[in-house]
Amino acid sequence: MKTFAYLVALLAALNVASAAELLPLVRIGNPVSGHIHPAACVSAKGTLVVTYGHVNHRDLRLTRSTDGGATWTEPKPFAPTVGKTYYPGSLTTLRDGRLLHAWNRWSEPTNEREPRSVLYSLSSDDGLTWSEPKPFPRDEKVVSNIRHPIVELAANQWLLPLGDKTQVFDPTTGASQPFGDGRAHGLVPIVRTPKGSFISGAGLRSTDAGKSWQAIANFPNLKEQGWRHELVCLANGWLLASEIFGPGVGGERIRYVLSRDDGVTWREVFEYYNPGRAIGGRACPRTVELGGGNIGVVFYDVEPKQTGGPGLFFLKLPIEKLGREAKARGSD
Repeated sequence: MKTFAYLVALLAALNVASAAELLPLVRIGNPVSGHIHPAACVSAKGTLVVTYGHVNHRDLRLTRSTDGGATWTEPKPFAPTVGKTYYPGSLTTLRDGRLLHAWNRWSEPTNEREPRSVLYSLSSDDGLTWSEPKPFPRDEKVVSNIRHPIVELAANQWLLPLGDKTQVFDPTTGASQPFGDGRAHGLVPIVRTPKGSFISGAGLRSTDAGKSWQAIANFPNLKEQGWRHELVCLANGWLLASEIFGPGVGGERIRYVLSRDDGVTWREVFEYYNPGRAIGGRACPRTVELGGGNIGVVFYDVEPKQTGGPGLFFLKLPIEKLGREAKARGSD
């Protein structure tokens, strides 16, 4: 009887345990300081590519995994930013298989707090080599920056979620034009669902290609520090938005808020990181969809007292687990 009671108690404890207690983290880097802010994508061949800031504004690094995130290459400097000041940006996998890396270039080494332009580079070999950087169009008098993946509307039509404007860019001509009704959504993510709806991190939804937008009730607060949070759409149509709770700079736990009805309602949450202490830094999670019914999320925690010290981490999560264990949103 005592053994049975023990097993019942153990199973009960496991059922209420947080996802973070049950899912192993893979350390993929040891960042030093500053704006670490990772970006991530998965190539058509299944290669995971991650960039992140290793040393503040001076050392942008890239690492790759060809086994679903179990092991990673030694992070190496991203060649186009060597010797230049930068601010981390985003990664996107294009329909033709190329990888697009967009990042922020400061105008002068001494002007580190004002990113003035966004550059982009392409890779046709899963992130091993990259093309010469090119700039996105910008107003010389306005600060322009990027932190989230682009949305490929069609061949040679890239929706750019820039901090100063929301544009559709043609890489063959270098020209751009306003998206939809022309509003600037700010430095927030924008995604397109399988049904063709657009969801903006500003808390807006459009079903007519951005010509009109409707406010979303109970939408996670992505607009505040929109560069920090994320919004992704899975192949099955589920939408995941990040929420970080707790006091201080980095909060104490990270979770997804889910929508399973094309972005109309946001009622469920799934917590995936809770170290039982304050998180060091802003985490800046970035999620990608893997093969085999899994997703992977990259984030950082620079708490120096954790095992191994400050780290950039990868967490692999079964989509089925997320859907099964998501629960109704609380009032926290």
